[in-house]
Amino acid sequence: MTTAPIKLVFGVDGSYSQHLAVTLVSLLENNPGNAFDIVAITLNMGAEDQAKLRGIVEGNARVSLRFQPFNIDRYSHFRTDNHISHASYLRIFIPEILEDVERVLYLDCDMVVQTDLASLWASDLCGRTIGAVHNPFFVRHGDLQMAPGADYFNAGVLLLDLGRWRRLNATEHLIRFIEAHHAHLYAHDQDALNAVFEGDITELPAHWNFQTSMLWCEPEGLSMSYRAFRSLLLNPGIIHYTTPSKPWHFQNTHPHKDIYYQYLAKTPYHGFRPRDVSLGGVLRRAVQWPLVAFRDRLPAAYYPTRRAFRQLKGGRLALTAQESRP
Repeated sequence: MTTAPIKLVFGVDGSYSQHLAVTLVSLLENNPGNAFDIVAITLNMGAEDQAKLRGIVEGNARVSLRFQPFNIDRYSHFRTDNHISHASYLRIFIPEILEDVERVLYLDCDMVVQTDLASLWASDLCGRTIGAVHNPFFVRHGDLQMAPGADYFNAGVLLLDLGRWRRLNATEHLIRFIEAHHAHLYAHDQDALNAVFEGDITELPAHWNFQTSMLWCEPEGLSMSYRAFRSLLLNPGIIHYTTPSKPWHFQNTHPHKDIYYQYLAKTPYHGFRPRDVSLGGVLRRAVQWPLVAFRDRLPAAYYPTRRAFRQLKGGRLALTAQESRP
């Protein structure tokens, strides 16, 4: 429980209003003892969506919500791809938008919050600018002029020391980096944040940002014991639906997809139905069903089986490579 409000920031495109509603409902339901001062920095969000989102916090004396539109026109040349819009870049402007605030917690909108955030908010940044969770499988260090093997973090959950950020003039450095490395920013502002703040990021536990890619990891890849990894899979504090496939897509098979819909049912967008239903999609779901059912209904058997299979496959590949040497 917090006494002073947690300063919480979202950056959201109007097309993601429904998903922000899900995040807000899950946040408030699982943080009844915390106060929040919430700012949604917006692009192209209409009055109707704003009214729906205000309705979620109405009557809660411990929560305030305001909308801060941002004009992105000066930065319309920044790279976007697929499901990533210019809204992704809004987080790099937080220090100038909230010029009198020293510390904030930033969250993406494709998330469900399942736990109390007080301990996350109180995390020690150890004198660094950012607290964030490791992003697995990153290998493009050279493209971003990062040291080989340097840690790479996911930007969906960021605990930010805005005072230090301003003293470093970091927003200007980020803008210059984005413009100079446009072609290599496959993860957009996340790439720029990792490059500019290399060595200035404190790692937070994976519990605070369970990314879809973590489903494909083994415990060692996250520096975890197998028991801790299983606990993370079953009950993450914040579920982050990364990758282009989202729970609001019919063909998505995320094990926590149902949780998104549980909270969606409590929002003004409860009538939503996936728009990508097709015969091909139904057939693909049918083909995937046995493996997905094995994973979701028998996780205690699925993950050890997958691990054993990978180890066996790795051993065979190593043996084949050894035998092929002259």
